[in-house]
Amino acid sequence: MGDAWFVRVPVLAAAVVVLTTTMVACASGDDTPAAESSAPETSSPTPSASEGPPAAVDDVVPAAGAVGLGVPSGAVPPDDSGSPGAGWTAADGLLYVVTFGSSTCPLLTEPDATESGGTVTVAFVPLPDGPCTMDFVPTTSVVQVPSSVDQSAPVPVDLGGAGTVTVEPRPSSDEAGPIAWAAPTG
Repeated sequence: MGDAWFVRVPVLAAAVVVLTTTMVACASGDDTPAAESSAPETSSPTPSASEGPPAAVDDVVPAAGAVGLGVPSGAVPPDDSGSPGAGWTAADGLLYVVTFGSSTCPLLTEPDATESGGTVTVAFVPLPDGPCTMDFVPTTSVVQVPSSVDQSAPVPVDLGGAGTVTVEPRPSSDEAGPIAWAAPTG
């Protein structure tokens, strides 16, 4: 093998150390989740990186662009499917959109939905490049719907590649509505 072998081993070892250090730093509590850097800027109560991770969804004041960890009170996701869901918040014109994925790279929504032909379409923020933790947790985004949407009737909501769900009206004007879950894919 000659002298080339002695040069390759230290270089390979150094590369492994750098990669391992980077992965540990990303997975061990770096307070700057990659998804926050790609989230749209809003005046919502979404915490900044210096404030730590997002609050529990029930502790977040519903506003377009707000994000919280977990699912809204009373919502029960389907067993082990990881399918997203949507339902009205207690505030007029705002939807909860629940997604599942990495806590450091959550799948978030754009703050505003669109409406066409009676269907509300929710757009998602592209996932960041780079390493993410291997956990699987729910994250809830709050989305503003156009004023033309009739919240007193069932509303189809397009959740991108996960399909379309029908969001039922709220039981009363000061209560959140039930979450409608997309059918599992695959």
